[in-house]
Amino acid sequence: MVYYPQELHDTLVLNQEEFVWEAPAHIHHERGPGWYAGMVVIALFFVAYAIWTANFLFAFLILLIAIILLLAGHDEPRKILIQIGAHGIVRDGKLYSYSDIEEFALVYQPPMTKMLYIEPASSMRPRLRIPLEDQDPVQIRDHLRQFLKEDLDLQGEHFSDIIARLLRI
Repeated sequence: MVYYPQELHDTLVLNQEEFVWEAPAHIHHERGPGWYAGMVVIALFFVAYAIWTANFLFAFLILLIAIILLLAGHDEPRKILIQIGAHGIVRDGKLYSYSDIEEFALVYQPPMTKMLYIEPASSMRPRLRIPLEDQDPVQIRDHLRQFLKEDLDLQGEHFSDIIARLLRI
């Protein structure tokens, strides 16, 4: 990862102005009472199984996950600024220079999926998911292909994204 002095970093972030838009920090799923009832039943089943097998750490983790889902599920996602320019991609003020990115993929299947996936060069960094909102995917693709390799094998969402959408988590 390339580290820039703070002043240079701030200048680079401000000059990323080819494409600029706001997107939600995460996908918010509407959850009704049925979803919560189903999750309570599943959580109770796993806790009972954990206690029956004397695996108290697993029971604790299930309860912790349930509490986090309950507390975080009500919050509306905050809006973050996305910028794409000549030096890299900026997500919420953090610059990902093109030298730190291995490849990108665009999955555009409206209205369900309009996503830009950024695969970092380091395997220790997580994959970035950037919602495209109302941006033109063809223009973004043409711009990014100047700097990055495109993953043409990815035709749809990643499996983890599909599971998260189906489970509404």
